[in-house]
This record gives sequence, structure tokens and C-alpha cells, in this order.
Amino acid sequence: MAALQYVGEEYCIQLEDGRWHNPYSALLLRRSYQDLSRPGAIMDRAKKWLDPFVQEGIVKWNGDTKTFTFPSGATLTFGYLSHDNDLDQYQGAELQFVGFDELTQFTEKQYTYLHSRLRKLKKSNIPIRMRAGTNPGGRGHDWVKKKFILGDVPFIPSSYLDNIYLDTEEYTKSLEKLDELTKRQLMHGDWDAVITKGLLMSLERVNQNVIRLDETFKPVFSTIGIDPAGSGTDKFSVTCLTYFTNDKLMLTDIMATPDNSMIEEEVRNFIIRNMKYNPVMVNFEREPGSRSEDALKYWVQILGDLINPNSIIDTPASNTGSKYTRARPHANAVKEDKLFFNEALLSYTVEEYNPLNSLFNQYVYVHPKKEVMADYSSPDELDSLSYAYIAMDDLLTNQTTITSGGRIGA
Repeated sequence: MAALQYVGEEYCIQLEDGRWHNPYSALLLRRSYQDLSRPGAIMDRAKKWLDPFVQEGIVKWNGDTKTFTFPSGATLTFGYLSHDNDLDQYQGAELQFVGFDELTQFTEKQYTYLHSRLRKLKKSNIPIRMRAGTNPGGRGHDWVKKKFILGDVPFIPSSYLDNIYLDTEEYTKSLEKLDELTKRQLMHGDWDAVITKGLLMSLERVNQNVIRLDETFKPVFSTIGIDPAGSGTDKFSVTCLTYFTNDKLMLTDIMATPDNSMIEEEVRNFIIRNMKYNPVMVNFEREPGSRSEDALKYWVQILGDLINPNSIIDTPASNTGSKYTRARPHANAVKEDKLFFNEALLSYTVEEYNPLNSLFNQYVYVHPKKEVMADYSSPDELDSLSYAYIAMDDLLTNQTTITSGGRIGA
């Protein structure tokens, strides 16, 4: 880890009181605290590396400040920047190293501001450094590409195949399951693999409706949309769409997985974690050729203790047209500033895959012509939102009576 390069006592300088001290201070950043603390993430790996020294009392770990302190006095701190106003917490910092993990998840303002916190101290031969690592894609793709790929800031390309600690064979299998756009970004590091404008939406426009879900949002009820996995690389996707007292609709949660082996448990857990949004209806896609009554009976058995069985419905895909047609109503809601997206979801990644970013890409590349869609993976995340939106629109349009406790109908 480059951040640990100058923590040794050989870099100490003598202070005015005669003591020797290493002034080196390093800061490593992720977009959110969840990103930092996730198993296998950068802070978790650092703890595993340094824990033997912590156990021996050589290095000290402060769990409150997320800081390692070394015998020389040098420090390594982990932080996050969810929003631009989080920059205030670093206003008085004097740093010699700043590292951004997944730079495309940050804004250019955040990256630029942290340069002002880099200070080279007198008598010290420790250089000041700003370092970053990232994949293509994400909300910061354009500015990072302009600065590093097309600009004059040094950029060193690398691949997951360069990681000697990774089971590349298994990881390749995981990447192969992603949609074509995300796969080109993560598997091949392709900075040109970005579609910015489509028939429904531009990537810039959909990103404008990413907002922070705070205490001012009081949920009224929510609907759950399910797009079951078909075959091949199709994903099983589930979306929670919530209506709030401020008359705003927000996609508050989303999950997608190509693995159906434990999908019933995952769907149950998804609904349970979203009970705070009062889910009152579950709408899933009925695949062509399947028997509605059999599918309904199955999901009522799985979810009937969580949601009123009368509120578990299915919508035949044949009745709603193509995935493009189904997505048009909620795409229009985005453009009319009636539908928003929970900003916190941009930080939830599994093996570098983010379902919300994937949904945003699908808004752009979804197309009514099958021959065009043949070049892309099925927009499953987008379709699960479509089914949640169909249920939500029905409830709001028909003014269906909704009681508390996640019950609708009787």
C-alpha cells in the first residue's frame, strides 16, 4: 500500500522541544462508510495486514477516528465523502498523502479540494502525493476520463488479471454475467464503453434526479417490483419504489442477482429491510407461457406472511409491450421531476457491480427494436422498476385505500 511508504522512523524530524516525530499523515477515501467497512474493502484489508502489529502493541488503532498510529507518530486514516458538504470535516487537515478508491464515484470538486489539504512541512523530506484508483463508469466517469485518460495527468492502466491475490478464473465468471456495457468497463477497462444518450433518457439527465434521502422524507407506502430471471445472463431483479408525504416518488432500494439458488430468501430479506417504507403491493412479471395461478400461489406461499396475499399480483409481459414500452412512463416521470433515486444506493456494490448504475445505463440503451437490444444484456433492473411503477401508478391513480402495516385490500 503506497500510503504506508513513509511511516517509518527514518522520516522523523526534530521538533522545537527536541522530540523526534514523523509528521506524515495519510488519508484514504471511499464514497461512503459502508464502502470502507465492507468485507474485503480497503479498510478491512488494511486491518488484516496491520492487526499483528496492533496485537503486539506496536501500532495503535482508533476505531472512532478510523486511524492507525505508528511508533514514529505517522498516521493512516480512513474517511468518506458522501456529499460535497462532507468536505468541511477535512477543512483543517494537513496531509502528505491522499488516496481515492474508486475515483469515478466522487465529484471533481471533492478531488480538487483535497489537493488544498496537501502540505509539505519544513525539514521533512516526505513528498506530498495524491493517488487514485478506479474503474470506468460511475457518475464521475466523464471528468475522470477528461483529466486522466485524455488529459496530461499520469494514468497507469491495469487489469484485474494483474492482481496476484485474486482468483481470476472465478472472478471472470462473475464479470461474464454483467450487462455488456458494465462488462466492457470492469473486465476490459474500456473508457469508451459509455452510452450517454438514448431514446428514453440521457445519462446526464437521470443523474440529475439522484438525491439524498434524509429525515424530511416521510414514507406513506411503497410497491415492490420483481423481474424474475429468465435464462442465460438474465438477472433476478427486485425494486422498492416509495411514495412520500412530500408527494415525491423515489426508488429507495434495488437488488439484482444472476444466482437464483436462494432467491426466495433474498426476496424475503429485501422486503423485510424495506418494511420501514410500508410495502403494500408486490407486482412481478408473468413470463410468457407460465400459468398465472401457479405463479401467484407460489409467491403467496413465500411472501404471504409479510404482505397481504391479495396484494401479491402479477402483470403479464404480453399486456405491457416491450421493456422499452414499460419503461417509458417512469422515464417520463424522471424528466418531469416526479421520480428520484436514493443517492445512498450508488455506494452499494457487490464485486464492483452496482445495480443502480446498471439501471441508469439501461435507461440509456434500452430500445424498442429486438435487433438493437441483441447487443446488450436484458435490462432487468429497469424492468423491475417498471413493475413497481405499474403497481404504484395503479394505487395513486385509483386512490386505493391503504391501511397501515403493509396491508392493502381485504
